[in-house]
This record gives sequence, C-alpha cells and structure tokens, in this order.
Amino acid sequence: MGPWPIEIPQGSPFTRTNVPFGVFSTLQQPRRRVGVAIGEVILDLSILERSGRLDGCLRSGQSSHDYGSIFGQESLNKFASLPALARRHLRETIIEWLGYPDSPLFQDISSDGQVVVPMKDAQMHLPFRIGGFTDFMCADVHVENCSRLAGATKPPGHYAMPLGYNSRASSVIVGGEPIHRPRAIIPTGEANTYTFAPSRRMDYEAEIGVFISEAVPQGQTITADQAEDHIFGFVILNDWSARDVQFAEMTPLGPFNGKAFATSISPWVVTLDALRNARSASSAVDLTTGGSTQALHLRHEDSKATWNMQIEVSVYRSTPTGEPILTSTSNLRDLRWSPGQMLAHLASSGCGLCTGDLIGTGTISSPSDANDHRTLGCLFELTEGGKIPIQGREGEKLTWLEDGDEVSMTVKAGEDGIGLGTLRSRLVGPRSV
Repeated sequence: MGPWPIEIPQGSPFTRTNVPFGVFSTLQQPRRRVGVAIGEVILDLSILERSGRLDGCLRSGQSSHDYGSIFGQESLNKFASLPALARRHLRETIIEWLGYPDSPLFQDISSDGQVVVPMKDAQMHLPFRIGGFTDFMCADVHVENCSRLAGATKPPGHYAMPLGYNSRASSVIVGGEPIHRPRAIIPTGEANTYTFAPSRRMDYEAEIGVFISEAVPQGQTITADQAEDHIFGFVILNDWSARDVQFAEMTPLGPFNGKAFATSISPWVVTLDALRNARSASSAVDLTTGGSTQALHLRHEDSKATWNMQIEVSVYRSTPTGEPILTSTSNLRDLRWSPGQMLAHLASSGCGLCTGDLIGTGTISSPSDANDHRTLGCLFELTEGGKIPIQGREGEKLTWLEDGDEVSMTVKAGEDGIGLGTLRSRLVGPRSV
C-alpha cells in the first residue's frame, strides 16, 4: 500500500488524530469515492472497504445488518447516516492502524488500486449531497456593526434566538472553483432607478459550516444538547455576498440574489470526535442560560458547548511581494449562539433536518479595540460599509473585492494542531451573456 509511517508535515491540520472525511477522484480513477486526509495524502476507503478490511468497523455491534457499499458512494450521506458508534469505531480504528506497520492499512491489497493517494493528484468534490442550506447571524459584533452601518436598529430578536434564513443549497460549491461576479438588479445611483449589471460591491463572509448526520424527522424537535447527536462535523464556509444587490433587495423579505450565487466550502469535514479538545465556553454569553432567551430548549447543561476555532482570512491581489492585502482573525467561540442552539432553533418549527443538510454560523466577527479592527469577518465591517479602504503594504487599496482577488480562509481548532484546513477561491469576471 505504501511506506510506514505516513509522514505528516509539521503544521499540517490533518494530524493522525484528526482523520477528516471527504470525497475525491483522480485522473486514473475518475469515479468519486470517500477518503480520509492524513497529512498530505488521502486514504482511499473504498478500496479498503472492497477488500473487506473495514467490515468489523462498520458492523460494530450490528453484525447482522448489511450496509452495502458506503465508501464507493459519491457523497458522505450514507456514511453519515450510520449510527454514531459505527462511525466513531471506524475513525478510532484508522487512528490505531496508522500507528503500526503491520496493520491492515499497510498490507498489500494486490491490484485493487492505490490506497494512499497524494493530495496533489486528487480532485476534491462536495463532501455531501446537500438538500437544504440555512445560514444564521449569531455574532454580536457583526449584528451591531451591520445595524449601525445600515442606519438600522439592532434586531431585538438576536438576543432571544439565533436569527437565520433559508438559502440556496444549489449555490454551494467546493473550494477552488472560481467565483464569477454575479449580474443582478442594482441601484444606478439616481433615486429609485435600477439597472441589470455586474455587482460592484463584492464581499466575503468568514463562517463555519455544520453538516447534519442523523436526520431529525419532520414534526420532531430537539434541544441544544441533543443537537450534537445530529452533527457530523464542520467545514470552512465563505458566504460570498454582493452588497449592492443585497441591500437593494432586502426590504422587506430579506436576502435573495445577493447571497444566492455562490457559497464555497472546504472539502474535508472534521468530526466532533476530532474536536473534543477544542470545546470551549462562549466569550459572549453563558450558554447554560441561553442568553436572554426564556426558551428552555436553547439552554445547554454545560457552558463548554461551543468550540475554540480560530478563523484567519487573507485577501491576495497580484503584487510584487505576493503578500496579502488583508489578514484578519476571529473565533467561533465569540458568537452569542452555539451551533447546537442554531440546530435546535431551526428544528423547533418541526421542519425536520436531513442527513447532509448544511448550516452556516453566519459571519464570525470578534470584539476589537480602537487600534485594531482586524477581527471582523467581512469587508462590509472592515471598511465601514465601503467608506474607509484598507491600505495594503504595496500601496494598494481594498474596499471591495476586485476580479482576480483570492480569498483564503484557514481554521485552527484548539491547541493540539488540529484544523479544518484551508479554503481558497478566486473571484473572476462575470459570465459571458
């Protein structure tokens, strides 16, 4: 299969105790299948499955049940729908096998295929077949800044419940795919006149995405603590936003085309089990009280009900040094509402949740001081609504994203080196018409 041990470069987020899941293909084997990331390589689980070496893992405690092919699928949906114990046992077995040279991972599997695939030789795909996508707005800092810049009052509901809206699942794409500047109806600058043209105010939003594992049947509800039983794992999420489109259309029904043209996510899904040591209390509120809400289903029993996930954003523009124009850093634990509370609130209507549904946390903006505002998760906040450009080291000015700009987001979780990897995507010009 390959030499033991698998070398993991220093600083790699995909450590031996991470084992994130994703979907990939290669030129030699163009069919999509499931793998796990270890350092700079992918373990092809479909080959291990066909060889029978994963049977004991998948059937742990359920030997009479025939799961059929799981890792030859083109998405993680079937694997994510398995009992949590089976999924956990598989992950723990892979971690154990990575530790010694005569494990099943390093035994010859004849001509069945290459089990260890270099990441550079792989094409990554969406990890899930996404049926629904809901995006929230849960950061106090983001809510306060956006309300002030829009000349609006802070929504009182933000302090009573996680506010969100249902977005377009069809807009979700894997990182690396180009983002075309959208055409839409935008103001001309003259009173009450509009034109159909490319957006002139392109922005990013730094978020974490949450994928659903076990479904919540329609009509049933869950609590914030029970919600974790329905979380498969996390990805990095960039909620691309066309601000001129967004603000022209938001009243009275909320975001529409300004946020429906593209949402990029990182390809590797990091599980809750991998993030055990990154658990954290919220810096914004005591999660055991549910903030100011009176809804008992939104209260956690343990204050450490969110995660210490630091998200760093860099914007690159062609410069002689290749240095980013902007780097900002914020943290998931600074949100008022936890991912569990978001899921519980969404399910409280009885809408149901399906395996593979995607939940966005909303823009992650952290508190800043008067001297450094680079803790904010989007350009709308960082530039005061486009009024104060960001000065680059080479004299560039960044107000809104220009064609050719690349946005890179990296997430580190906790203190043990585990991370969600990097999400990089480039903005390009509008599609030809």
